[in-house]
Amino acid sequence: MADRTSGGATAAADRLLRMFAWFIAIGYVCYLLLVAPAIVGQAGLTASWWTPTAVAMIFGSCVVLGLSASFYDKRRMKRVAAANALLYLAAVALWFPAWNGSVVAQDETLWFSSFPGVASFAAAVAWRPPWAFLHMVSAVLLAQAADHMVRDAPFTQSLVPDVAFGLVFCTLFLAAAVVGLGTGRMLDETVAATHEAAAASAALEARNVERERFDALVHDRVMSTFLAVARRAPDDSVVPQAARALAELDDLRRRDDEDSPMDADTVVSRLRSAATEANEEITFCPSISREAETATFPPEPVRVVAAALAEAVRNSVKHAGSDAMRSVRAEVRRGRLDVRVVDDGCGFDPDDVGEDRLGVSVSICARMNQLPGGAAEVRSVPGAGTAVYLSWREQRT
Repeated sequence: MADRTSGGATAAADRLLRMFAWFIAIGYVCYLLLVAPAIVGQAGLTASWWTPTAVAMIFGSCVVLGLSASFYDKRRMKRVAAANALLYLAAVALWFPAWNGSVVAQDETLWFSSFPGVASFAAAVAWRPPWAFLHMVSAVLLAQAADHMVRDAPFTQSLVPDVAFGLVFCTLFLAAAVVGLGTGRMLDETVAATHEAAAASAALEARNVERERFDALVHDRVMSTFLAVARRAPDDSVVPQAARALAELDDLRRRDDEDSPMDADTVVSRLRSAATEANEEITFCPSISREAETATFPPEPVRVVAAALAEAVRNSVKHAGSDAMRSVRAEVRRGRLDVRVVDDGCGFDPDDVGEDRLGVSVSICARMNQLPGGAAEVRSVPGAGTAVYLSWREQRT
């Protein structure tokens, strides 16, 4: 059974967001090491409160951003990234009222003007691309304006070329970040569309199985009854045969009636049929608790569990090996169903299954997880067989 996964993989966009968050945090740490001497040397240009406040706002928030990539959900992580992007702008904006009028050499730059693009990366993680680019323009303009005001040179000297260079330089990296994050979202949409197509294919396969069951019934019971009548067989043989055909047709109708609740015997019959149609030689062991004998079950969970059971058996037949033995144990209790599909085949390592293998992840796990009260679990060890657990619990309102 190789075409199976335990599910729960993190989405590509989410993984890329967290990767970018860590990249931003590491970038801030690297810049802190580079500009630390300038931070100390330029502290005299502003009021005493500004430098520690700016360092805490910019670099302190980056530490929180790095931690959020490991411990927060995506929504909270994006909020931290937005805070980091805004705090950079706020720190630079506060520099202007904090500046005491001192100047630096013409070739010296303010420490915070070295990395406005890193703050814009955080904006790309938090917001849509237009807002991220607007943040970049604002950050570059503020940083370059402060940089040129503090120089011992006319304000307008080299301002436009420096702003243009800063915008072009930051745009290249910000555009790459936006494209990378967009690729993650596109991959997620592609995977979702593939899963929907696989689920539709599984549903079509289930309908084909029902159609084959009906065709077999018509051939084995109905047609043989008609042939017996045409041959003028004795009544004592034709009547029971016709009665069995009518009973099976009526049972098939009841099982396909999605509006009618099912009793425990019908549930077991449906599960047995799903298992044996996938593999006629499988061992099926049902168990009905005493309280379930008078209970009824909604048809939807029975249908979903039966379809997932059939897929699990088919997957075992296909991948467990020709000599593998397999069995199904179904427990029916009031308000709950538990099914276990076990084989002693070759097994597999769930971590080594590629994301493009959709057999169990879509037809079993995703199908069961979408069912209210449903759950699925796949356990397997290479060389030690595989077990698929399916369960449904009635949701109390």
